[in-house]
Amino acid sequence: ENKYQASEINNGSDQVYKNIEIAKKSFEAFNKHDWQEQANYFSDSCSYLDPSYGDSPVVKSRKEKIEKYSKMEQMSPDITDSITSIFGVKNKVIVQFTSSGTAKTEQGYYKWSLPICCIFTFKDGLIVKDETYYNRGK
Repeated sequence: ENKYQASEINNGSDQVYKNIEIAKKSFEAFNKHDWQEQANYFSDSCSYLDPSYGDSPVVKSRKEKIEKYSKMEQMSPDITDSITSIFGVKNKVIVQFTSSGTAKTEQGYYKWSLPICCIFTFKDGLIVKDETYYNRGK
């Protein structure tokens, strides 16, 4: 269970607390590989800044998010995210986490691990912007 308690790290705002809880629930759904539940925490026209989409923000639907995560699960069936830090300020929640799993390649299986930081922007209880940062490697 996550050792970080939202009440210890937010500025006392009920909305900040709720946003942190929603962010945590989105990670719980991710770790269950329940892509539909996970996508429902995001708006249907969410803006993504993610190295996997290139260097500029793109807008994706929930359906497109589900398709992307389903493909990630096929490549790494045991993919999981472990939150190392989470905090909220105003309408933003910042999450540091490590994504890890086992990938199957032509050379066999290999374990991988990737530190990631994302900034979620919330509006009306949904994530409307997801800015995710990590090193894609070569």
